[in-house]
Amino acid sequence: MASEQLNADLDVGELQVNSLTDGLTANKVRLATRVDELSEPENQLLLAKQLVLTGNWQALGSRRVDISKIAVSDAQLTVSYYGTGRSNLHEFLKQMSGMKVQKINSVPLRWQVDEWMMDNVTINLFDKGEPILSVHVDELALTDLQSMQDPDAQVKELLWPILEQVIEQVRRGNSSLQVDSMALSRFLLREAMAF
Repeated sequence: MASEQLNADLDVGELQVNSLTDGLTANKVRLATRVDELSEPENQLLLAKQLVLTGNWQALGSRRVDISKIAVSDAQLTVSYYGTGRSNLHEFLKQMSGMKVQKINSVPLRWQVDEWMMDNVTINLFDKGEPILSVHVDELALTDLQSMQDPDAQVKELLWPILEQVIEQVRRGNSSLQVDSMALSRFLLREAMAF
């Protein structure tokens, strides 16, 4: 049902629920969007060895879900733009904002994530089918994401820390960083001018 509401393909190798810690652990996670304008590899939003959600699962039947922490480890995050302010991540977040508590005649599910931690993650950024950057990040933290936020604001919350990490790695002379500086500059200018 979640895959249908998110208009995405969600594959999980193993799922564990720990009622003592209110933890939900998913191993070998693959989340792919279904954006027609993107090719198959660009729709691969997230591949992760492990994803752990901690929150109040007793409230799943209610209209609100509060997640205290999402921890993603050993992952690859691919953000693929196919137009100004349009990407697989935008599409996924729009679908998340429209999720319903029940499939028929239901109100939207309201969710909040207090903290999102990514450890040992490679982040790829594509623009109109062209790779712009690929950067490995040891740790990236985001806070206070919620369904009431506009998807554009949510994407900015994610992209700016990534770009700060890229700048820092360029300063350190990281040889594993791959970036097309000209394409990245054009992309940033275009996206900044749109808002």
